[in-house]
Formats: sequence, C-alpha cells, structure tokens
Amino acid sequence: FDLVMIAEDFDSSTVLLSDVLCWPLVNMTSLKQNSRKESKVQKLSPEIRKILKNWLWADYMLYDFFKQELQDRKRDYGLQSLEENVVKLKKLNDMMSDECVLEVVNDTESLSSDFVPWSQDVKGFKMKEDNEFCKYFGIAENQFIDYLRSLQIERLIKWYQN
Repeated sequence: FDLVMIAEDFDSSTVLLSDVLCWPLVNMTSLKQNSRKESKVQKLSPEIRKILKNWLWADYMLYDFFKQELQDRKRDYGLQSLEENVVKLKKLNDMMSDECVLEVVNDTESLSSDFVPWSQDVKGFKMKEDNEFCKYFGIAENQFIDYLRSLQIERLIKWYQN
C-alpha cells in the first residue's frame, strides 16, 4: 500500500493522501460521517480492553504495524509542515461546513432520504440541498454508493451504444 489511513489520525492521514494524489487540500474537505451519538457511545473498561486485545491479537498486530508506517510517513513528510497543513485542512473543513451544513441532527428520521445514515446510532447532517456542491458532503454512504453505481451504469450504456 502506498498509504494506509488511520481513523483516529484522520486529518494527518488526509493531508498525506493529498500529497500522494497531488491534490490540493481544498479537494480533501470532508464531514465526519458515521459519528456516533453521545448517548450511544459506550466506554470500555481496562479489563474489557485487555480481553479484546487478547482475542483480537492479529488485528492489533496489523494495526500496530500500519500505525508505525503512518508515523514514519508523517516524519518523512515533515512534522511541522504536516501540522501546518492539518490546520489548513481543518479551516477548509470548517468553511465547507459553514457553507453547507444547516444542522447536525440526532433525529435522522427528519432528514430527506439521501441523508439518512445507515444506523439510528449515528448523527446526520441537514444540508443545503439546493447547493450541488454541498449535497455530496452530507449524503449517506449507502445512498452515495447507489448514486455512483447509477453513474457507472449510465457510462456503460453510453459506451456500449457507441
């Protein structure tokens, strides 16, 4: 893999992805999708964490390996430059959110169908739906996948007809 991103270090991972893809940071903006509602977050005791770590030892080995790979990648990029770009990315994310998000909602049933997340346990976004730029930042992942599949089918049909 050229880059493995880690969720708890998402901003740094995204800056590194921007570098790998040679894309400007403005093209890397995002909303934090699938974020659990506070009422649905469960804290694990140290004892339970230890049991899980023993049970999931192979997963932990992979995670630890790629976490170190990411740390090495961050060091190679330059920690100061990385932090500066993380700050820029966060500002860009805030600007996009200010422009596009009307409200972060816990009651996702009130959202239009494209924005209802896969689970009742996660937050959703009430977006400025009339703004085409904004729509795709808040669309739920299953609906976005359906949209991408429909685009691919349209392209295939056009290709086949030519």
